[in-house]
Amino acid sequence: MHRCLIADDQEQNLYLLEVILKSSGYEVECAANGAEALEKARRHPPDMVISDILMPVMDGYTLCREWKSDNVLKNVPFVFYTATYTEPKDEEFALSLGADRFIVKPQEPDVLIRLIREVLDESYSARQVEARPLGEEMEIFRQHNEILFRKLEKKMSDLEAANRQLRILEEKYRLSFEHATDVIYTIDADLVVSSVSPCVERVLGYKPEEFVGRPLSDLKAILTPESFERAAFDISMILRGDTIEATVYQFIAKDGCIKHGEVSRSPIRSEGKIIGIVSIARDITERKRAEEALRESETKYRHILEDMDDAYFELDLRGDLVFFNEALVRRTGYTREELTGMNYRKYVSPETSKLVSKVFLEIYKTGQAVRLFDYEVIMKDGQIKNYESWANLLSDEQGRPAGFRGMARDITNRKQAEMRLQESLENLRKALGTTIQVLVATVETRDPYTAGHQVRVADLARNIALEMGLPPDRIEGIRLAAVIHDIGKLYVPTEILTKPTRLREIEFALIREHAQKGYEILKDVESAWPLAQIVYQHHERMDGSGYPRNLKGDEIILEARILAVSDVVESMASHRPYRPTLGIEAALEEIERYRGTHYDEVVVDACLKLFREKGYRVVQ
Repeated sequence: MHRCLIADDQEQNLYLLEVILKSSGYEVECAANGAEALEKARRHPPDMVISDILMPVMDGYTLCREWKSDNVLKNVPFVFYTATYTEPKDEEFALSLGADRFIVKPQEPDVLIRLIREVLDESYSARQVEARPLGEEMEIFRQHNEILFRKLEKKMSDLEAANRQLRILEEKYRLSFEHATDVIYTIDADLVVSSVSPCVERVLGYKPEEFVGRPLSDLKAILTPESFERAAFDISMILRGDTIEATVYQFIAKDGCIKHGEVSRSPIRSEGKIIGIVSIARDITERKRAEEALRESETKYRHILEDMDDAYFELDLRGDLVFFNEALVRRTGYTREELTGMNYRKYVSPETSKLVSKVFLEIYKTGQAVRLFDYEVIMKDGQIKNYESWANLLSDEQGRPAGFRGMARDITNRKQAEMRLQESLENLRKALGTTIQVLVATVETRDPYTAGHQVRVADLARNIALEMGLPPDRIEGIRLAAVIHDIGKLYVPTEILTKPTRLREIEFALIREHAQKGYEILKDVESAWPLAQIVYQHHERMDGSGYPRNLKGDEIILEARILAVSDVVESMASHRPYRPTLGIEAALEEIERYRGTHYDEVVVDACLKLFREKGYRVVQ
């Protein structure tokens, strides 16, 4: 096994080269400079020496000269392995000293081993090194000094540049240290505070000099007992080589206030040894207060949720329950364990499932809440109850859709009450219808013409309202009012109603009172529609020229405006006791002529469209 001697003043270089050589089967001995290498070689000559050039005590060039002038060592191969001397004339000078090979750092391990083997395999060792004449020795000495001076000059220049950079970095560190918003402090290996950044005065009220030079044990005054124990433990761990990150301590400020600090610590190393600790403390008092306020708010919010009578729920995007309050447990009859993770489709009917899925899809697409939609919920015992809900999108921390949340209110009792009310209204409507039929029959016995007129007006008014797009319930009110709109003529003598000739002024005055009389008959009748007002206003005109109160514009309700047009058209198109029919065209021309003055424009347009475009005919 070949034995190699390595000379290099850099410990890491020695270690790396030693590992490479040993892994290739070489025995290795190390030296930190040329003098040490020469001493070891003379005691125990190696098979090869591998040397750096620039080293303290004795450089590589001097070692090579001494090596080649030694009768025992001169035939042992000498290899330079350097990263400092890399110029061609450096190599030329090295070889002129008798070096067997000049290798520039760094080299791949396999390349380096191959070059070393070549040196050993070649018969350099057999070559005799001739003694050089004195003049030649002096030239070599001059070249040696020149190269060393050049390299030392370069080293000094590099060192000066490094020192300048170090001073810049130190200045930057000083400025960062002095202006840091976090408290930075260091402790030496003897657990004495060595430095504290100025902002400690802003955070705790103490000046830095009140800490510097004091032992760590004195810091008990600024830490709560629990925090001091934790800090002591953390420091002991750091001295063993650990790093402590983001640990929260409670500090006691100079004014006695408790401050929360988040502290990170790291060991300070020099040549592999821990010589101190650096700590960075961030004041998180406000954050702690905000967190505490948030916790209190969350607790309050949860108490509100648990105490409220309405059910609160949160679902994931699959529709599985992920959070809910006690009201949902109480109302559905399921246990909390049964509800957790349950899909909403399991406690609603198939019809309701389709409705809720549609609502959730709309919320997902638009991001907008959906308010007050009704659906049926199946209780654990099989009962079906009515619920009213609102729901909104639930988002994650990145704002992406994560599910749905909402509240549900049991409206079963309200629904049942509404159904009962609807039944009552229906019964009332039937009773009203019966009453109206009685009134119509009464009118027919006195004036068959008026009864037929009311039926025809009612049909036309209903169709006009349909054409205008009014809701069905409102249309029904118009129809009922039209059926009895001349009910007030019960107070008019039959002789006047059936008189075959034109009425005198006094007789017409009695006729004009029928709107007032009709109102008086109907005003106390319970109804879902303003029947009395419709009857009262059906002879009013948009310009105020009507009777009995000369109302105009929006003072006249829409139902009465529709009835007014229907009444005029039917009257002109039908036979009267005192005249024959004027015809439907004359009637339509009448309302068209007074459109906007006597009659509502929208109502007139709807009526004209019925007759002229849709082929409506007055019923007979």
